[in-house]
Amino acid sequence: MMSRFYDVEPLHGYPTEYGLLVAALQDGTRKWREEIGEVNDDAVIWQPVKNGHSIGGIILHMIDVEAFWIETAALGRDRDPEEVKELLSEEIDQYAFNWVVPPHKPLAYYLDLQDKVRARTLESIKSFPEPTTQVSFDQGNFIVTLRWILSHVVNHDAYHGGQAVMLKSMCEREHSKGE
Repeated sequence: MMSRFYDVEPLHGYPTEYGLLVAALQDGTRKWREEIGEVNDDAVIWQPVKNGHSIGGIILHMIDVEAFWIETAALGRDRDPEEVKELLSEEIDQYAFNWVVPPHKPLAYYLDLQDKVRARTLESIKSFPEPTTQVSFDQGNFIVTLRWILSHVVNHDAYHGGQAVMLKSMCEREHSKGE
């Protein structure tokens, strides 16, 4: 049996701590995207329960959270109102379990949106100050380090990416029952 070797090396062009976290983010995204594979357009918006998660809704949420933490919380940038609208930022409320039905579009549409924000994320992190730099937001109710922000984005992507993969499997099982 042939041995498999895995490693995540810090990406070049970043301080080591950021480079390792960015490499983990990229690797995690690659992994759930490989696992989800092809998804038909109806499955992208399928919700197992009313107002529940869908693959498209989860990906929009992942993108929105990444943009918020990297651009707004870490760097203090204002969000583009058109992007906020496209990501359904104000409509999706995970804490109230309100996952609106996302646009009926191919998975590629959602992945392209994620790629655009990810490109900005990767560029923005290059300008981050020291990883232990603290930022305060929400009127001082939250104080976090930039290292924590990036770690949170890595974990969030992996968590919801796994949910998207699971939803695809659930949808396939649900629709194979009627055959």
